[in-house]
Amino acid sequence: MLWYLVLPFKITFWTLSVLLGVAIAAAPSMGKTRSRVFLWGFPMVLVTFIPSCSVVMHFLDRSRFGIFEYDVVQTIEDPLIARYLPPDARDLTIDRFARGYRARYLVEPDELENWFDSIWNDFGEFSAEAKTAPEFTELTPEEFDREFGGLGWPRPAEVVFYQGPVASNGAGFSIWYDAETSFAYEVASHW
Repeated sequence: MLWYLVLPFKITFWTLSVLLGVAIAAAPSMGKTRSRVFLWGFPMVLVTFIPSCSVVMHFLDRSRFGIFEYDVVQTIEDPLIARYLPPDARDLTIDRFARGYRARYLVEPDELENWFDSIWNDFGEFSAEAKTAPEFTELTPEEFDREFGGLGWPRPAEVVFYQGPVASNGAGFSIWYDAETSFAYEVASHW
């Protein structure tokens, strides 16, 4: 879904509509007919809509997407992010983008395991893939760079891999948990 386009579209639509409405209402005081202002103004609104929408989206994206830090999950206001994070996670760093996020956070192993099981209990029936048991694996430099490259996070050598429920549209999450440091590295996507 193109949810990230909706807000810039609404802001641009209503701004240009109000400007056109004000120009039409003020036309008689400027010695113009309202129909003439509408006939010139409406095509101008149509021509400027896409560029205006792009400018609005550029400024909105600077505050919606990027790297954010949180002390605890409860301070995250975006439900698209908070739903895929253990409620006991702390010291979170989240790299947010339009289709999902990458995260690193501290969480105790038993808290992660309990949360992971409850997610599968709640949403497992909707998953396009069957639940697999968490498994010890080596996180290669290539795999780490593909998933978390550019963030400057240290690469854990051995991790426990958790695959969450995956919706038919591809939404879901994967977690690589480093038991030595109690840091979890997560990649999540939503639609």
